[in-house]
Amino acid sequence: MTICVAKNRPLFGTVVNGQMVLNDAGRIAAACWRDIPTHFPQVALDEWVVMPDHVHGIITIHRDGRPAGADVGANVRAKDFSPLPPRSACPCGTSRTIGSIVRGFKIGVTKLLDGDSPWQRNYYDIIVRDARALNNIRAYIRNNPVNLDVLRYGEPRFFEGNQALLEMPMTAFLASRGGRGERFFARTLGEKSFAPTFAPAYWPERPACVVGGFLSPMERAVFDACLADDIPTVQLLARGLPNMFPPHMRRAIDNGRCLIATPFDASVDRFSAARAAWCNQYTLHLSRNIMIGQLSTDGMLACLLSDLPENKPITFLKK
Repeated sequence: MTICVAKNRPLFGTVVNGQMVLNDAGRIAAACWRDIPTHFPQVALDEWVVMPDHVHGIITIHRDGRPAGADVGANVRAKDFSPLPPRSACPCGTSRTIGSIVRGFKIGVTKLLDGDSPWQRNYYDIIVRDARALNNIRAYIRNNPVNLDVLRYGEPRFFEGNQALLEMPMTAFLASRGGRGERFFARTLGEKSFAPTFAPAYWPERPACVVGGFLSPMERAVFDACLADDIPTVQLLARGLPNMFPPHMRRAIDNGRCLIATPFDASVDRFSAARAAWCNQYTLHLSRNIMIGQLSTDGMLACLLSDLPENKPITFLKK
Protein backbone atom coordinates (compact mmCIF):
# COMPACT_ATOMS: atom_id res chain seq x y z
CA MET A 1 0.00 0.00 0.00
CA THR A 2 0.95 3.65 -0.47
CA ILE A 3 -0.21 6.45 1.85
CA CYS A 4 0.47 9.98 0.60
CA VAL A 5 0.94 13.39 2.21
CA ALA A 6 -1.53 16.01 1.02
CA LYS A 7 -0.31 18.16 -1.90
CA ASN A 8 2.85 16.04 -2.11
CA ARG A 9 4.59 18.05 0.59
CA PRO A 10 8.04 16.62 1.52
CA LEU A 11 6.97 16.43 5.16
CA PHE A 12 9.07 13.48 6.32
CA GLY A 13 12.59 14.47 5.24
CA THR A 14 14.67 14.26 2.10
CA VAL A 15 16.70 11.76 0.07
CA VAL A 16 20.48 12.08 0.30
CA ASN A 17 22.86 9.74 -1.52
CA GLY A 18 20.01 7.36 -2.23
CA GLN A 19 18.91 7.10 1.41
CA MET A 20 16.12 8.76 3.34
CA VAL A 21 17.15 11.29 5.97
CA LEU A 22 14.17 11.42 8.32
CA ASN A 23 13.22 14.61 10.10
CA ASP A 24 11.09 14.62 13.27
CA ALA A 25 7.86 14.03 11.34
CA GLY A 26 9.51 11.21 9.42
CA ARG A 27 10.65 9.54 12.61
CA ILE A 28 7.08 9.73 13.91
CA ALA A 29 5.74 8.12 10.72
CA ALA A 30 8.39 5.38 10.92
CA ALA A 31 7.59 4.66 14.58
CA CYS A 32 3.85 4.44 13.92
CA TRP A 33 4.34 2.14 10.95
CA ARG A 34 6.66 -0.10 12.95
CA ASP A 35 4.07 -0.13 15.72
CA ILE A 36 1.18 -1.43 13.60
CA PRO A 37 1.60 -5.11 14.68
CA THR A 38 1.49 -4.08 18.34
CA HIS A 39 -2.09 -2.88 17.88
CA PHE A 40 -3.08 -5.30 15.13
CA PRO A 41 -1.59 -8.66 16.25
CA GLN A 42 -2.84 -10.39 13.10
CA VAL A 43 -0.69 -8.08 10.90
CA ALA A 44 2.91 -8.76 9.90
CA LEU A 45 5.10 -6.10 8.28
CA ASP A 46 7.24 -6.86 5.26
CA GLU A 47 9.36 -4.39 3.26
CA TRP A 48 8.51 -0.72 3.89
CA VAL A 49 9.97 2.76 3.58
CA VAL A 50 9.11 6.29 4.63
CA MET A 51 9.69 8.67 1.69
CA PRO A 52 9.57 12.50 1.72
CA ASP A 53 5.89 12.69 0.77
CA HIS A 54 4.53 9.15 1.16
CA VAL A 55 4.89 5.79 2.87
CA HIS A 56 5.23 2.49 0.98
CA GLY A 57 4.69 -0.81 2.77
CA ILE A 58 3.74 -4.45 2.36
CA ILE A 59 1.60 -5.99 5.10
CA THR A 60 0.25 -9.51 5.60
CA ILE A 61 -3.04 -10.08 7.45
CA HIS A 62 -3.25 -13.58 8.99
CA ARG A 63 -6.55 -15.23 9.73
CA ASP A 64 -5.45 -16.97 12.91
CA GLY A 65 -3.27 -14.40 14.58
CA ARG A 66 0.30 -13.30 14.01
CA PRO A 67 2.76 -16.12 13.24
CA ALA A 68 6.14 -16.52 14.90
CA GLY A 69 8.97 -14.79 13.05
CA ALA A 70 6.81 -12.10 11.46
CA ASP A 71 8.18 -8.65 10.62
CA VAL A 72 11.76 -9.78 10.04
CA GLY A 73 11.75 -7.99 6.69
CA ALA A 74 10.64 -4.60 8.03
CA ASN A 75 13.21 -1.93 7.40
CA VAL A 76 12.93 1.84 7.62
CA ARG A 77 15.88 2.17 5.18
CA ALA A 78 16.77 5.62 6.38
CA LYS A 79 19.62 7.53 7.89
CA ASP A 80 18.28 8.32 11.34
CA PHE A 81 20.37 9.85 14.13
CA SER A 82 17.64 10.42 16.75
CA PRO A 83 15.55 8.07 18.92
CA LEU A 84 12.09 7.15 17.68
CA PRO A 85 8.99 7.96 19.73
CA PRO A 86 7.94 5.19 22.15
CA ARG A 87 6.07 2.33 20.52
CA SER A 88 3.03 2.86 22.73
CA ALA A 89 2.67 6.44 21.46
CA CYS A 90 1.04 5.34 18.17
CA PRO A 91 -2.58 4.31 18.74
CA CYS A 92 -4.34 2.01 16.26
CA GLY A 93 -7.64 0.13 16.14
CA THR A 94 -8.57 -3.54 16.45
CA SER A 95 -10.39 -4.27 13.18
CA ARG A 96 -8.92 -6.67 10.61
CA THR A 97 -9.68 -4.47 7.57
CA ILE A 98 -7.00 -2.67 5.60
CA GLY A 99 -9.01 0.53 5.89
CA SER A 100 -8.94 0.40 9.69
CA ILE A 101 -5.20 -0.29 9.71
CA VAL A 102 -4.52 2.72 7.47
CA ARG A 103 -6.91 4.87 9.50
CA GLY A 104 -5.20 3.88 12.75
CA PHE A 105 -1.76 4.63 11.28
CA LYS A 106 -2.91 8.04 10.04
CA ILE A 107 -4.50 8.89 13.38
CA GLY A 108 -1.35 7.86 15.26
CA VAL A 109 0.88 10.09 13.11
CA THR A 110 -1.60 12.97 13.25
CA LYS A 111 -1.82 12.89 17.06
CA LEU A 112 1.95 12.97 17.41
CA LEU A 113 2.05 15.91 14.99
CA ASP A 114 -0.12 17.93 17.40
CA GLY A 115 -3.38 16.99 15.74
CA ASP A 116 -2.73 18.62 12.35
CA SER A 117 -3.48 15.93 9.75
CA PRO A 118 -0.93 15.90 6.91
CA TRP A 119 -2.63 13.18 4.88
CA GLN A 120 -4.19 12.96 1.46
CA ARG A 121 -7.59 11.26 1.56
CA ASN A 122 -7.72 7.50 1.07
CA TYR A 123 -4.75 5.35 0.06
CA TYR A 124 -3.54 3.11 -2.78
CA ASP A 125 -3.33 -0.65 -2.47
CA ILE A 126 -2.83 -3.77 -4.56
CA ILE A 127 -3.07 -7.44 -3.66
CA VAL A 128 0.23 -9.31 -3.98
CA ARG A 129 -0.75 -12.47 -5.88
CA ASP A 130 2.38 -14.62 -5.90
CA ALA A 131 6.03 -14.89 -4.84
CA ARG A 132 7.33 -13.26 -8.03
CA ALA A 133 5.13 -10.21 -7.52
CA LEU A 134 6.15 -10.06 -3.87
CA ASN A 135 9.85 -10.01 -4.71
CA ASN A 136 9.33 -7.35 -7.41
CA ILE A 137 7.40 -5.09 -5.04
CA ARG A 138 9.95 -5.62 -2.28
CA ALA A 139 12.72 -4.54 -4.66
CA TYR A 140 10.73 -1.49 -5.75
CA ILE A 141 10.19 -0.36 -2.16
CA ARG A 142 13.79 -1.11 -1.17
CA ASN A 143 15.18 0.90 -4.11
CA ASN A 144 12.68 3.75 -3.95
CA PRO A 145 15.09 6.27 -2.35
CA VAL A 146 17.89 5.38 -4.77
CA ASN A 147 15.63 5.71 -7.80
CA LEU A 148 14.29 9.06 -6.61
CA ASP A 149 17.80 10.38 -6.04
CA VAL A 150 19.13 9.30 -9.44
CA LEU A 151 16.18 10.59 -11.43
CA ARG A 152 15.59 13.80 -9.53
CA TYR A 153 17.97 16.51 -10.75
CA GLY A 154 21.07 15.27 -12.55
CA GLU A 155 23.90 17.48 -13.78
CA PRO A 156 23.88 21.31 -13.86
CA ARG A 157 22.46 22.61 -17.14
CA PHE A 158 22.40 26.38 -16.63
CA PHE A 159 25.51 28.49 -16.10
CA GLU A 160 26.57 32.09 -15.57
CA GLY A 161 30.29 32.81 -15.54
CA ASN A 162 33.52 30.97 -16.30
CA GLN A 163 32.84 27.24 -16.88
CA ALA A 164 36.60 26.61 -17.08
CA LEU A 165 36.60 26.80 -13.26
CA LEU A 166 35.03 23.33 -13.26
CA GLU A 167 38.39 21.96 -14.46
CA MET A 168 40.30 23.36 -11.47
CA PRO A 169 41.08 21.33 -8.33
CA MET A 170 38.25 22.37 -6.03
CA THR A 171 37.91 22.55 -2.27
CA ALA A 172 34.36 22.18 -0.97
CA PHE A 173 33.31 24.40 1.89
CA LEU A 174 30.29 23.19 3.87
CA ALA A 175 28.90 24.14 7.26
CA SER A 176 25.82 23.16 9.22
CA ARG A 177 23.50 25.93 10.30
CA GLY A 178 23.48 27.50 13.77
CA GLY A 179 25.78 27.40 16.74
CA ARG A 180 28.46 29.61 18.27
CA GLY A 181 30.99 28.73 15.60
CA GLU A 182 28.77 30.14 12.87
CA ARG A 183 28.39 33.50 14.63
CA PHE A 184 32.13 33.70 15.35
CA PHE A 185 33.19 33.12 11.75
CA ALA A 186 30.46 35.35 10.37
CA ARG A 187 32.03 38.20 12.38
CA THR A 188 35.55 37.23 11.33
CA LEU A 189 34.68 37.09 7.65
CA GLY A 190 32.64 40.27 7.83
CA GLU A 191 35.90 42.25 7.69
CA LYS A 192 35.92 41.86 3.88
CA SER A 193 39.36 40.27 3.92
CA PHE A 194 39.84 36.59 3.29
CA ALA A 195 43.48 36.56 4.37
CA PRO A 196 42.84 35.95 8.11
CA THR A 197 40.59 33.01 7.31
CA PHE A 198 43.15 31.31 5.10
CA ALA A 199 45.99 31.83 7.58
CA PRO A 200 47.52 28.57 8.88
CA ALA A 201 45.60 28.95 12.13
CA TYR A 202 42.39 28.30 10.18
CA TRP A 203 43.03 26.76 6.75
CA PRO A 204 45.94 24.47 5.82
CA GLU A 205 46.52 26.42 2.60
CA ARG A 206 44.92 28.87 0.22
CA PRO A 207 42.68 26.84 -2.16
CA ALA A 208 42.86 27.03 -5.93
CA CYS A 209 39.06 27.15 -6.18
CA VAL A 210 36.22 26.93 -3.63
CA VAL A 211 32.91 25.22 -4.43
CA GLY A 212 29.66 25.07 -2.49
CA GLY A 213 25.99 25.81 -2.32
CA PHE A 214 26.76 28.60 0.18
CA LEU A 215 23.38 28.31 1.85
CA SER A 216 24.09 28.64 5.59
CA PRO A 217 25.24 31.98 7.05
CA MET A 218 28.80 30.70 7.56
CA GLU A 219 28.91 29.41 3.99
CA ARG A 220 27.65 32.72 2.62
CA ALA A 221 30.29 34.60 4.61
CA VAL A 222 32.99 32.37 3.10
CA PHE A 223 31.55 32.92 -0.39
CA ASP A 224 31.66 36.71 -0.01
CA ALA A 225 35.18 36.53 1.41
CA CYS A 226 36.33 34.40 -1.55
CA LEU A 227 35.04 36.99 -3.99
CA ALA A 228 36.63 39.82 -2.01
CA ASP A 229 40.03 38.10 -2.04
CA ASP A 230 39.92 37.00 -5.71
CA ILE A 231 39.63 33.29 -4.90
CA PRO A 232 38.02 31.46 -7.87
CA THR A 233 34.60 30.29 -6.69
CA VAL A 234 31.85 27.98 -8.00
CA GLN A 235 28.39 28.34 -6.50
CA LEU A 236 25.81 25.60 -7.02
CA LEU A 237 22.33 27.11 -6.77
CA ALA A 238 19.37 25.31 -5.19
CA ARG A 239 17.07 27.20 -7.59
CA GLY A 240 17.13 28.67 -11.08
CA LEU A 241 19.50 31.44 -12.22
CA PRO A 242 18.31 34.91 -11.17
CA ASN A 243 17.87 37.73 -13.67
CA MET A 244 20.37 39.93 -11.82
CA PHE A 245 23.32 39.39 -9.49
CA PRO A 246 24.62 41.64 -6.68
CA PRO A 247 27.45 43.95 -7.84
CA HIS A 248 30.24 42.02 -6.09
CA MET A 249 29.08 38.78 -7.75
CA ARG A 250 28.64 40.46 -11.13
CA ARG A 251 32.21 41.80 -11.02
CA ALA A 252 33.62 38.37 -10.14
CA ILE A 253 31.58 36.71 -12.92
CA ASP A 254 32.69 39.28 -15.51
CA ASN A 255 36.32 38.88 -14.42
CA GLY A 256 36.18 35.09 -14.88
CA ARG A 257 36.63 34.32 -11.17
CA CYS A 258 33.12 33.05 -10.45
CA LEU A 259 30.74 30.46 -11.91
CA ILE A 260 27.10 30.05 -10.91
CA ALA A 261 25.66 26.65 -11.93
CA THR A 262 22.32 24.90 -11.43
CA PRO A 263 20.22 22.06 -12.91
CA PHE A 264 17.03 24.09 -12.29
CA ASP A 265 15.44 26.36 -14.85
CA ALA A 266 14.39 29.93 -14.10
CA SER A 267 10.86 28.89 -13.12
CA VAL A 268 12.32 27.38 -9.90
CA ASP A 269 12.71 30.58 -7.89
CA ARG A 270 12.78 29.24 -4.32
CA PHE A 271 15.02 26.99 -2.26
CA SER A 272 13.87 23.69 -0.76
CA ALA A 273 15.42 21.10 1.53
CA ALA A 274 15.59 18.56 -1.30
CA ARG A 275 17.33 20.99 -3.66
CA ALA A 276 19.70 22.04 -0.88
CA ALA A 277 20.57 18.37 -0.40
CA TRP A 278 21.39 18.14 -4.12
CA CYS A 279 23.67 21.20 -3.81
CA ASN A 280 25.66 19.68 -0.96
CA GLN A 281 25.78 16.29 -2.61
CA TYR A 282 27.05 17.69 -5.92
CA THR A 283 29.51 19.95 -4.10
CA LEU A 284 31.13 16.88 -2.55
CA HIS A 285 31.08 15.12 -5.93
CA LEU A 286 33.03 17.94 -7.60
CA SER A 287 35.56 18.53 -4.86
CA ARG A 288 39.03 17.12 -4.38
CA ASN A 289 39.31 18.32 -0.77
CA ILE A 290 36.64 19.14 1.78
CA MET A 291 36.65 21.85 4.43
CA ILE A 292 33.93 21.71 7.10
CA GLY A 293 33.18 24.91 8.99
CA GLN A 294 30.99 23.28 11.62
CA LEU A 295 28.99 20.08 11.80
CA SER A 296 25.71 19.12 13.44
CA THR A 297 25.99 15.40 14.15
CA ASP A 298 22.29 14.72 13.48
CA GLY A 299 21.90 16.73 10.28
CA MET A 300 21.96 16.21 6.53
CA LEU A 301 25.63 17.16 6.21
CA ALA A 302 26.68 14.45 8.66
CA CYS A 303 24.77 11.92 6.56
CA LEU A 304 26.53 13.05 3.40
CA LEU A 305 29.97 12.86 4.97
CA SER A 306 29.35 9.37 6.31
CA ASP A 307 28.87 8.12 2.74
CA LEU A 308 32.00 9.73 1.26
CA PRO A 309 34.77 7.63 -0.29
CA GLU A 310 37.68 7.25 2.11
CA ASN A 311 40.14 8.85 -0.33
CA LYS A 312 38.52 12.30 -0.05
CA PRO A 313 40.33 14.20 2.70
CA ILE A 314 38.18 16.17 5.16
CA THR A 315 39.54 19.05 7.22
CA PHE A 316 37.62 20.74 10.00
CA LEU A 317 38.09 24.49 10.22
CA LYS A 318 39.96 25.41 13.39
CA LYS A 319 38.47 28.00 15.72
